[in-house]
Amino acid sequence: MSGLVCGLSERKAINQDLILDMSSSPLQLFGQAKKKINQIFVNVTSYIEESSLFLSEIACQDNIVSNSDVQKVSSFKEKVSGICDVLARNHMKVAFFGRTSNGKSTTINAMLRKKILPSGIGHTTNCFIQVEGSDTSDGYILTDDSQIRKPLQTVGELAHALSHTKVKENTLIRIVWPKDKCNLLSEDVILVDSPGIDVSPNLDSWIDNFCLDADVFVLVANAESTLMQTEKNFFLKVNDRLSKPNVFILNNRWDASASEPEMMEEVRQQHLERNVSFLTDELKVYNAQEAAKRVFFVSARETLVSRLKDDVGTPTPTGSLQEGYESRLFEFATFEKKFEETLSQSAVRTKFAPHTDRAKTISRQIQTILDAVHTSALRKKLLKLTLH
Repeated sequence: MSGLVCGLSERKAINQDLILDMSSSPLQLFGQAKKKINQIFVNVTSYIEESSLFLSEIACQDNIVSNSDVQKVSSFKEKVSGICDVLARNHMKVAFFGRTSNGKSTTINAMLRKKILPSGIGHTTNCFIQVEGSDTSDGYILTDDSQIRKPLQTVGELAHALSHTKVKENTLIRIVWPKDKCNLLSEDVILVDSPGIDVSPNLDSWIDNFCLDADVFVLVANAESTLMQTEKNFFLKVNDRLSKPNVFILNNRWDASASEPEMMEEVRQQHLERNVSFLTDELKVYNAQEAAKRVFFVSARETLVSRLKDDVGTPTPTGSLQEGYESRLFEFATFEKKFEETLSQSAVRTKFAPHTDRAKTISRQIQTILDAVHTSALRKKLLKLTLH
């Protein structure tokens, strides 16, 4: 039973340990917590097995323990095994939403530092596309109707596959990409791209199928226009189903403001005030100070162009970027830092906390049964001594 004591003490130390380790990378918090909680459940499993064996051996001795208690403890094995299976599959999930052609796919590509998703002129995402990491050496596609792996080497192949595949808007296509080719995917992060929320009436089914397990939502808005009611309505629906969802607002295509520098700050302030008002007064998920830290002004296109060049060691083609692009690149990086911190902390809380509570409940129930056995054994021993 020493395994339980060790396991519970490790659980109590998780938060402090992870806080100390966050200086390396916020996303590593999730991996560290996942490793620790898996070890806790190894110890809990050992405790259950030891207790079950002990109770089974004494079950026929003087009615010290009831058969129902023996069966109850034994049943915990299957429950804990199921939790362990869930923990093995857990990951951090980010869902990107916005109107058609607002730059959701380009934003994901910029964060991945790879042009994995088709984007740009002539392409719009017409179904849900999930990008996830794999230990395989090559990328491939999986669809809802088949588990056959379709090889994927280039973005062109994906665009071709999507254009020649008849899919409904609520279909999920999974892009499985080698982890060693993308740092973000190597940290158990999956990213979900979506069709434009202005082209579908099926928002409720979208939320049910793709949003309930998301840790963070990113609203990719168009900085050249105001936040639209269709965008607000979608997130109001999300807020009805989820308790205070984590939301970031990216005002994309902010490079367009470079053509009117004299109006830039005024337009930025207008967008900021409206975005903050939406997050605080309508969604009611943050106070004004917190909301302001969830709104960013970026150019996903510029960020992607710059990073593709940086990663192969060639100079950024400044001729294709608007004046002041450095500040927009910095703001995109600032968004990513805040996003990673929020994502890892939210995922640890939502994915692991319920399982930790379940482990504590199971441990308490077993301890209650063992205490009752101990008390019953003492009483029978005293009764025998009294009779003699």
